[in-house]
Amino acid sequence: MFTMTQKARAVVRRVTAHPRLGRESGLRIASQDEDTDALGVAMASGPKRGDEVVERDGARVFLAEEAVPRVRGRLLDAVTEDGGRVRFVVRRAG
Repeated sequence: MFTMTQKARAVVRRVTAHPRLGRESGLRIASQDEDTDALGVAMASGPKRGDEVVERDGARVFLAEEAVPRVRGRLLDAVTEDGGRVRFVVRRAG
């Protein structure tokens, strides 16, 4: 199971609340490109076909098919860096 910290849920809700994104919006986690194992996070107006949808407390995350096995049993967290920029990290749960 993929879960989110309280801070991550709050950030997801905040960044996806923009009216232009629509009610079905969320963050999508997918491979950044074919040549790397890195995962990327981007705002999305809704899930793509085949995405797994994880929703908790109004925070929606769409997991691309290739991302699901890599994040299973993990936790999405939001980290605030110097200067106030927020980035998402996936950590082991527990």
